[in-house]
Amino acid sequence: MAKKKIIVGMRSLTEIRESNGIYVDKTRFIDYLENSAGTKVPVFLRPRRFGKSLTASMLHNYYDISKKNKFEKNFKGTWIYDHRTPLASSYYVIHFDFSDVSSDSKDVNYTFLTSVGSSIISFTNFYPDKGLTEEQLDYSLYNSATDLMQVFLDNFSKNAKEGEYLYVIIDEYDHFANEILTRDKEAFKDITSTAEGHEGLIKRFYALLKKYYRGESSGAIDRFFITGVSSVSLDSVTSGFNIATNISYELDFGSMIGFTHGELSEVIDESVDFSLLAGITKEQIINIMEENFDGYSFNRYSNEKLFNSNLCLDYLRKMLSIKTLPDLNEISLNDDAGKLRGMLNLCENNVREEIVQAMFNKEPIDLKLPDKMNLNSTNYFDKAQMVSLLYHLGYLTIDTETSQKKGITSFVIPNRVYENLFLDYCRMSMGYSADAYKDLSPMFEESADITPLFQIITEQIETKLNPQSLGKFTEMALQLICDSIINNSIYRKLSSYTEFYTGKGFADIFVKNTHPNGHYFLLELKYLHKKDDCKSAVDAKLAEAKEEIERYRDGAVLKEKVGSHPLDCYAIVFVGSECRLCQKI
Repeated sequence: MAKKKIIVGMRSLTEIRESNGIYVDKTRFIDYLENSAGTKVPVFLRPRRFGKSLTASMLHNYYDISKKNKFEKNFKGTWIYDHRTPLASSYYVIHFDFSDVSSDSKDVNYTFLTSVGSSIISFTNFYPDKGLTEEQLDYSLYNSATDLMQVFLDNFSKNAKEGEYLYVIIDEYDHFANEILTRDKEAFKDITSTAEGHEGLIKRFYALLKKYYRGESSGAIDRFFITGVSSVSLDSVTSGFNIATNISYELDFGSMIGFTHGELSEVIDESVDFSLLAGITKEQIINIMEENFDGYSFNRYSNEKLFNSNLCLDYLRKMLSIKTLPDLNEISLNDDAGKLRGMLNLCENNVREEIVQAMFNKEPIDLKLPDKMNLNSTNYFDKAQMVSLLYHLGYLTIDTETSQKKGITSFVIPNRVYENLFLDYCRMSMGYSADAYKDLSPMFEESADITPLFQIITEQIETKLNPQSLGKFTEMALQLICDSIINNSIYRKLSSYTEFYTGKGFADIFVKNTHPNGHYFLLELKYLHKKDDCKSAVDAKLAEAKEEIERYRDGAVLKEKVGSHPLDCYAIVFVGSECRLCQKI
């Protein structure tokens, strides 16, 4: 049987189905939304690149009257095809996608207007008698998107017959607001303001939609579906739109977006011909994806973690193209350390330092997420608000096992992709950027010689850090430099992990080796400033490192990871930029 195509980033259900593309059947959630959500105005939040837009397209194609003739093509073979609800193909659907609204504060009002106008034009093409005329769609007639939407809703209400209603889908409700937040806090406050007489454009728009909601009056809108990333703009929405219900944390909807382990397995079976991939196994691919794209939970009682679906598909597409395992650095997250820095600057220094230290040490952050976040009432986020933002954007996720034990929600970094991004942020914060392609081949080969590593660390500390940074140097900084050198070394045959959980504590650096007979390494790094340099201090650091290594090497997790490879354990003490002591334990 021919394998299905992997189509990354496509938002249209119809195009995927017509192209024989991979489609994971999530249609049972259509029934859940109708009968289990407890609301006709659900808001569903998930990190970027999880497939929210495809879910919006699924609902559009299911409910829109104009798509009725394509129902067979779109849904045959899916769960909902055999469990069709009475509301199928019964609404006039208007579908907004606010990902195209400018994040430049001076352009946001106009591009919000044109985005709304574009959706009304699309609606009018399908329903000329219920849309707007070309004259009515002259943007120069309107001051805002709300003014244009008012004319559209009035016109629909006037022309709709009894029993004819709108289903409003809003995709990426907060995309432009999130972008503005990290660039221009004052502009963000302006567009999200809820103050009476000074309402921002978001509140005004959603207040209008509420006015036409059938549940509140005899309005033309019967149902909504709203997607977004974070709750940071939700207060502005619900201030004028208190009919909405956030279902993002409901257990029933936990896997509505993203891949479960079973779904990913099916995707691989349907798309990968292993006869074309020499030496690559399904188990190997799943292990890579578990480490890098898995780990998401959105309810502390969830029994299964989720994969970021788009990152998984991107990896598979690249692998099938080059016929080998891709370099993970080539899989685009569309995020960088600079953006994370912008977010963490939204909280005060002591809060930021507390969160960063916990993330680096892989310590769970325990707290209750706030229901709403509003920067209009404060200049800085508190700890709970900052963690909420990081959680919604995918930098943190719920640690279900720890949460269930403690009885309070615990947050951790979900996977290696976000761990590496966070480590890049830490390196940026201390003014360090690594040189790529340093030669660590003696360490990679059977000789397992780590001498070049410490020579390069010394060189990097001396040439890459200014005196001010060196004066604040810590063991964490030493780990960051060591990790960066290893992961960016020539041929990229070595993989470094900071704060690696061994089963009996966290080792500073764990190094995996792809050489068939290569050694794995466990490095315990200690640091002293030159002003503290003396033999007793160095000896004390060595003794501390040896004690930790003896404990770590007995850890069951470490033993499982190492397998049959030799494991070399080193206690290392740096004084200033000098590797003063390196002892194999």
